[in-house]
Amino acid sequence: MDRSQRQDDGVIAQQSHEPQEVADRLCSSIGVVLTAIPDCSMRPTDIARLLGVSRVMVGRVLSNIAKDEFTETLIGIPGPETLRLILNAAGEAGVDEGAVETALEAVDSFDELIRERYGTRGAMSAALSTGHTDERERFEQSSRYQAFKGMSSILGVESKVWLTSMMMTPSADSESGIDVTTIHGTTGLRQLRPNIPVHFVYGKPPEYLTGRQMPVRIELDPEQFFSNTPAPLAVREENGQIINTFAPEVIGKDAVYDMFAGVHVPNGSGRYAKEGRSYRGTIVTPDVPVITLVSDVILHGDIFEGIEPELFVHNTVAKGGADIEDPKRAVDRIQASEEIVDLGYGLRHMEIPEIPRYEQMIQYMCQRSGTQQSDFRVHRLQIQYPVYGFQYAIAFKVPLP
Repeated sequence: MDRSQRQDDGVIAQQSHEPQEVADRLCSSIGVVLTAIPDCSMRPTDIARLLGVSRVMVGRVLSNIAKDEFTETLIGIPGPETLRLILNAAGEAGVDEGAVETALEAVDSFDELIRERYGTRGAMSAALSTGHTDERERFEQSSRYQAFKGMSSILGVESKVWLTSMMMTPSADSESGIDVTTIHGTTGLRQLRPNIPVHFVYGKPPEYLTGRQMPVRIELDPEQFFSNTPAPLAVREENGQIINTFAPEVIGKDAVYDMFAGVHVPNGSGRYAKEGRSYRGTIVTPDVPVITLVSDVILHGDIFEGIEPELFVHNTVAKGGADIEDPKRAVDRIQASEEIVDLGYGLRHMEIPEIPRYEQMIQYMCQRSGTQQSDFRVHRLQIQYPVYGFQYAIAFKVPLP
């Protein structure tokens, strides 16, 4: 008997649609049905074979009706139509009709909970994951993965790791100034569709940093630092920006490239707040859909000592890059569950498996600045499937002079 027939016959009683009660009824009633299947164990393979349904879906049902948290059950269990298919098949296999009807009524309540309270299954999962850290992280990563796959297909490009590594050292020109040396780029870059150029852009200095000098490009030897074929790049300077454009002639699964570049900005940051500007740090917006984002801030000596970094995530799709101190952009800030990790002093714990020569890059940066690795401490942000179009900032709130 399907849902409309049960409604017409007045079988469905008024049931509570509170999430926990819905989950409890699903677990108990579906469990009764599955254990009552004649001549069948509770193994997913056996149930699926006897009922003629998907083993994967049966496995999801069994694992989620056994969860202790009702939110995990409602987020992880298959949708109403799949549940009805399994339950009706159980009825055809000889399970008591009353037990099947009770379970189908619980599924109807689940269906109505989704439609009437949340609108969609995704919206329900998002709402229920709030306040449950593990569940929220699983939901968010799954959603970010789907966004990654979609944007990769649309843009025709993807990559394995996007790296921004910013080293801050004392300025030779000013006691309050900070020299900034940055290596950023990507490894495992792959173009999926032809004739779609990809740009790396190093922005010109913000106007409020009047003492900041123009960026100087740092050449990185591919033989020394790259793991894949160097990406073919066209480089130009425009309006104080260094622009690298990637447009390979060969594409395909084996045409994988690395694209890293460096830039040095003397007096590129400062130790103190001025002119209403309280934050210093780094901002990253991956230019392509990427599996992993790694952003390292490498601080020399007492630079920003005792100041805990803050994470700012903004949606830039509608309004472009965000000034994290602009109150008008507060509405674009995204609540993020990721955390900035303190890797401590020294550079021994900075490995990135996908970039096996990252340590050599850091050593090179130290050599250029005339510093020792042991003089630095590191803060890292690492995100799986960062959302394309989101801006990620590691920021330190600095004191007044």
